[in-house]
Amino acid sequence: MVNPVRLTGREQALVSAVVDGCANRAIARRFGVSEQTVKNQLSVLFQKVGVSSRLELAMYAVRHWFAERETGGRKNK
Repeated sequence: MVNPVRLTGREQALVSAVVDGCANRAIARRFGVSEQTVKNQLSVLFQKVGVSSRLELAMYAVRHWFAERETGGRKNK
């Protein structure tokens, strides 16, 4: 399994909002930023993680975060 990318706390919160199904407008209100800022942050996240859509980002997060919780943060061998 590929090691997950390290995300900042803010990036993790953004990914969590995407996983929860929040639209850009709702995310912007939650974080007190503009919708354009959310779009920009998502674009950076897509590149950082190597995905091209919100769905792929959510799937990546669920897959890697779930695996990390299952192993207690240890790497699978």
